[in-house]
Amino acid sequence: MKKSRKGKIKFKYIVLLLLISIIGTIVFDYARISRYKKIPGRPSEKIDLRINELQYQLANGEDNIDWSQLDGALEYIKNEYDCSDFRLVNLIRVLYEADNQIPVIYKKAIEEVLFNFRYWWDDPGENSMCYWSENHQILFASAEYLIGQKYPEVLFRNSGLTGKQHLERARIRAIDWLEMRWKYGFTEFFSGTYYTEDIAALINLIDFANDDEIVAKSQIILDLLFYDLASQSTNAMFVSASGRAYEGNRKGGPCRAMGGLTCYYWADGKELGPGMVYGMMTTKKYIVPPVFSEIARDTSNVIIKQSNGLDISELKSEGYFGTDNRSMMMQWGMEAFTNPEIIRNSMKHIRNCNMFSNDFLAEFKILDFTLIKWLALEPSISRFLNPQSNGVAIQKGNTYTYKTKDYSMYTAQSYHPGTYGDQQHIFGMNIKNHFSIFHNHPALEKEISHQSPNYWVGYGHIPHSVQDENVNLSIYSIPDKKGLMEMDLLNYTHGYFPFEKFDTAFIDHNYVFGKKDETYCAFIGAHNFELRNEAKDDIIQKGKRTFWITEAGSRTVDGHFSDFVERIKTNRIKFEEETLVLSYQSNGKNYELDFKKDFKIDGKVIDTNYMRFDSPYVKANVKDEIITFRHNGKELFLDFDNMIRKFSESSTYAEEI
Repeated sequence: MKKSRKGKIKFKYIVLLLLISIIGTIVFDYARISRYKKIPGRPSEKIDLRINELQYQLANGEDNIDWSQLDGALEYIKNEYDCSDFRLVNLIRVLYEADNQIPVIYKKAIEEVLFNFRYWWDDPGENSMCYWSENHQILFASAEYLIGQKYPEVLFRNSGLTGKQHLERARIRAIDWLEMRWKYGFTEFFSGTYYTEDIAALINLIDFANDDEIVAKSQIILDLLFYDLASQSTNAMFVSASGRAYEGNRKGGPCRAMGGLTCYYWADGKELGPGMVYGMMTTKKYIVPPVFSEIARDTSNVIIKQSNGLDISELKSEGYFGTDNRSMMMQWGMEAFTNPEIIRNSMKHIRNCNMFSNDFLAEFKILDFTLIKWLALEPSISRFLNPQSNGVAIQKGNTYTYKTKDYSMYTAQSYHPGTYGDQQHIFGMNIKNHFSIFHNHPALEKEISHQSPNYWVGYGHIPHSVQDENVNLSIYSIPDKKGLMEMDLLNYTHGYFPFEKFDTAFIDHNYVFGKKDETYCAFIGAHNFELRNEAKDDIIQKGKRTFWITEAGSRTVDGHFSDFVERIKTNRIKFEEETLVLSYQSNGKNYELDFKKDFKIDGKVIDTNYMRFDSPYVKANVKDEIITFRHNGKELFLDFDNMIRKFSESSTYAEEI
């Protein structure tokens, strides 16, 4: 009896001690976390950045250079503000192209900044630079490699490494990044914003690296990027389904030409002005393969299918699921941070690299409690809260593009329907190179300012969207209740349809029609469309369980616009709102889309998981050893591992290794 009583007393003491320990740990952690400070990512006052103009002037042999144009870039980089790597691009070109022209005082100022810079996330120090997205990874690797190569014997004070050691470290990252792109394509697929940054980093490596492997593999990956530009451009306008797109990248227009690159190569031939990719105008080591000009100018009807990137579910089998540098480059390159499968890796990486002060990552501090870490609760918390940040992750894009001489239509097929979307662009149609049309479920109301997602960028909830040639079917299923961490939940979807840019455009109940030159288009909805307030480009469809059907046409195929309108209005439509099954008949085909399930044409299930490349120009599987592009008598042969790059010019071959 006494023993039993003593045992109970001991157990009570143990429980009490455990409870005190838990409370003490929580209190201690809370006090520790409360002391975390955020470092500003951008300067409080605007800095005059004229490094691009300076590089342009030097490259074009201008006299009387005003070297004070360097001041802003040096201040920006010294303070390690976000996007400092953008400023390093042309600073490096100045160092390599005009080293003997730089005044001594400015040479010392440049070196003072470069020798104290934090080049990678695990270097000593703290800042709010974004190191991790796909474009930033190669920008930082390119900069560190070339600066290390320039100063091999110098001891860099911040890292304690020599320039040669920086070069060797950056070389590994650059090769890893290039290999990922060869195997899986670009995570930020078809991005009219971020392909520019990739080009800037790669052309610097091609022009200045004293390393045959780095140069050859950079050339090959730049070829793959230029194939994307050529195959997805419409009369030099580069707008397509995308992993990362902002408002302008979705709405299109002639100015959407990759800073003028697509126009320079495939349209008016006008040289670029100052900018990050001006190196493309001066390079002697990279030629855009002629086959891409043939592809870009192809006006035949063509279907282009492509697989871009990886799904989170594939990371483990592909060997990118750890917390090593290479794995984190893939995971964070996908912008996968808070997803249940990744969140523990994110927390470990943030701790290891001292990044709680980084403005982008500061909110992770709410998970930096010892008990959460010990009990491995992060995945469960992510699943329970389902934060909107889970939609930031850019997963595999199985893209389908249908191009004609009059328009192109494009879709990321069956891309994670119903989930959040941060900057993804799932579907759209280019009206030649005049402008684009698209629809989305806005994450926030129009008047609320937020980089992404917002009214025009990303999605509150992604539709189930599929395409066959000139027809797209999209079903939206918006939840009844707002998620615990969701910013807002709007009960309508809307579309960009700029009436004033069409020759003719009108709404007819649940139909919207437009004609521009010889291109026709139609939106069909589950409910009536209406213009938003006084807007001339914003059509609203109310309802949480709705569909949008888009069909494209042309004078060549459909005759007069009135014939197109009449045909579309007589097409049979059936929508089962409870089961979310949409049926549509058009031009002799029977389409059926079952939300989160199958897409069928004439009763046959359509496989929307694609090869790496599948078009009349190229066919290749994921991780193929060689890729060959052919069109109109021109050819490009690529062998990444063996660093072979051969392309035809007229009837001859040029080879670059």
